[in-house]
Amino acid sequence: MDCCKNMCSKCTKFHMKFAQLSVHVISSLDDIRKGKASSYQIKSKHQQHSKCPIHEGEVTRFFCKTCEVLICRDCTVIDHRMPEHSYIDRNLATSTYKQSLAELFSPLENSMTKLQESREKVSRMKEDLGVTVKKVMAEVQDRAAEIRAEVTAQENHMLEDIKNIQTDREQKLDECEKTMGLAAERFQYSLDTAKEVTRTASDSDFLSLYPTISKDLILLAGQSMPKVDNRLAFLKFKQSQGVGGISLGEVVVEGKWELCREFGRQGSGPGEFNVAWDIAARQPDEIAVTDCLNKRVVICSIDGKQKSTIPMEGYPRGIAATRSDNRLVVVEEATSHVKVFNSDNTLAYKFPTVPPSEVGKTAVDLRSVAVKNDFTIAVGDVARMVLTVHSPTDGELLHTIPVKIKPYFLAFDSNDRVIIRGLSSQTVNIADGNGTTKSTIKPTINGQPVEHCNGVCTDSSGIYVAMCNGGNTGHIHHYDPQGGFLQCIAQGLHYPQGITFTSDGQLAVADWYSVKMYRQV
Repeated sequence: MDCCKNMCSKCTKFHMKFAQLSVHVISSLDDIRKGKASSYQIKSKHQQHSKCPIHEGEVTRFFCKTCEVLICRDCTVIDHRMPEHSYIDRNLATSTYKQSLAELFSPLENSMTKLQESREKVSRMKEDLGVTVKKVMAEVQDRAAEIRAEVTAQENHMLEDIKNIQTDREQKLDECEKTMGLAAERFQYSLDTAKEVTRTASDSDFLSLYPTISKDLILLAGQSMPKVDNRLAFLKFKQSQGVGGISLGEVVVEGKWELCREFGRQGSGPGEFNVAWDIAARQPDEIAVTDCLNKRVVICSIDGKQKSTIPMEGYPRGIAATRSDNRLVVVEEATSHVKVFNSDNTLAYKFPTVPPSEVGKTAVDLRSVAVKNDFTIAVGDVARMVLTVHSPTDGELLHTIPVKIKPYFLAFDSNDRVIIRGLSSQTVNIADGNGTTKSTIKPTINGQPVEHCNGVCTDSSGIYVAMCNGGNTGHIHHYDPQGGFLQCIAQGLHYPQGITFTSDGQLAVADWYSVKMYRQV
């Protein structure tokens, strides 16, 4: 086909013996008649040597291994001569590289096999994922249904408890209301009878009835008034933290306090106290403590770090912080003057609690101090059993209020009532602005009257009193504004004295050798 010549069988054999002719395609006449010559021609064109693009008329019979290109005979002499270039016969190169390439087939086929296995695995995983998703979704839905059922059960149980609490407390309040109503009717009847006899009875009838009526009135007047338990009105819901435990929370019938911080120990060095007597909160985050036997006032940060001290000449007792200029007001035992310190702890001024003409002549014993709602300063004098009220600017004596109990500790509530605690008294008095006692708190521990009532303070919810029966028996009790007991918020204190609230609502307690901080939860 390449030479376009007809040949016999012998010529065909000789034709193929020449290297240059070995690539020629020879077709029989039958093949040509059957139309197979075109396919041979195409095959021939693919199998025949390509022409050299550089040397005309030459075919590429060699392969340059250095350049990795097909070359002709002229190329081996001119452009690809040895030893710079290495070349081999084209057929040898073909067979060699075919074998080399074949060696790469197996790893690739193995990789393809693994790839196919991976594809099949992915396909199975997709199928498994679909099944797993349906299963897990069903499990989630089942668990959610269980949780909903459990939460609903808790809800119903808690609501039932609340209703029971309401019923029980309403019953108690109804009984209390009934008792008070009967007492009021009895009082009113006796009072009306006494008034009627006084107004209309003759002298003989009046005098004959007087012993009985007066005895009845005295008996009624001496009776203790029915009291209602103020805790009956307290109820709140404490939510659970998160939902992991599947708990809605709990119904709390009383608020709780917890000890959140304690600092200080016995001694006279930094961070130490020797009879921490009273305490005051100074803005924004300072606490001032009268360290009595160490004769100093200790200033601490709210987290308990000691910042500074104010040396005192005598034994410091009461302390208070002014609201307008953030000063500290301190009273010392066995001194006649009250000292006022600036926010930088320097002495601003001091003032007596008696008129200037009586200083040194009138005996005083200053033990307590508090700041009233109008910013005036009230000082408790246990020697004279009075409160002296002074100007916050210069300490000028404004007026003196006699009281019924020695004011070793005092505080004022939002209605300007004064809460006073005596030294040996087992009671706390609530008095009006004139010193008249309006009600009395009689604290108890385990049902027994306490031996010592100590520090007092107030907030919008009522009155707080520190008390103890000796070392390590201290309690802090919370009372409503009328003096009704609400709850014990802390116990186990060493010997609690002064108490106060910080700006963030924490209760700070001067506990003899340390300071304890409580917060409501």
